[in-house]
Amino acid sequence: MGMKKKDLIYILTVFLVFELSLTCSYGQDEGKHNDNEANQYMHTNSIESLVNAFDSPDRAEWQQPDKVIAVFGDVNQQKIMDLGAGSGYFTLRLAAKGAKVIAADVDDSFQDVIREKLENEDLQELSANIELRKVAYDDPNLGSQEVNGILVVNTWHHIDDRRSYMKKAIKGVKDGGKIVIVDFKLGVPGGPPDSHRLGLADAMKEIENLDFAEIQADTLLLERQYIIIGVK
Repeated sequence: MGMKKKDLIYILTVFLVFELSLTCSYGQDEGKHNDNEANQYMHTNSIESLVNAFDSPDRAEWQQPDKVIAVFGDVNQQKIMDLGAGSGYFTLRLAAKGAKVIAADVDDSFQDVIREKLENEDLQELSANIELRKVAYDDPNLGSQEVNGILVVNTWHHIDDRRSYMKKAIKGVKDGGKIVIVDFKLGVPGGPPDSHRLGLADAMKEIENLDFAEIQADTLLLERQYIIIGVK
């Protein structure tokens, strides 16, 4: 049976917060378990329900994935980490544009979802451009200057020690590369409750005086979300 519209709206409200899924099944060897309220809120739904929400056709209207990816410029042959890859919503789109993508997530279940998608005949050609990488909730697990950029969509507010995390992320980006954070504005429909959101001013303050050559904020490109662009 198909999902009722009211059920899908509820799931979208619960999840379209976050694709990193920092709390699902998490091994002790991956570091401290992240039990913050935003993560608990998201995981009131099954993986299947979350994937249905992530991949909802309605998402493209407000998420504007092509516009978000364009913030990096031409991604062809660029190595980009999709941090909080979830169901692969951005991973697949980045790979289709020629990027070499690290689909990073802490959850094996979401890694399996992407793996299964890449077994589909229509998507197999993208598999050569995608590396699945399980990461710890407190570390992006990147080598020094390993990537040209990092994309973090609907995820940043779920990380507890964001300043420490950002320091590690910056080290993984090549000089001139970008870290792009996309998260929900306060007081707009969809996404998590305001009590679980991270306002733009706070998000900017948390990453000031780090090893960025430039930090920009865009509140106009997306109606529901702000974009922070840190250039190393």
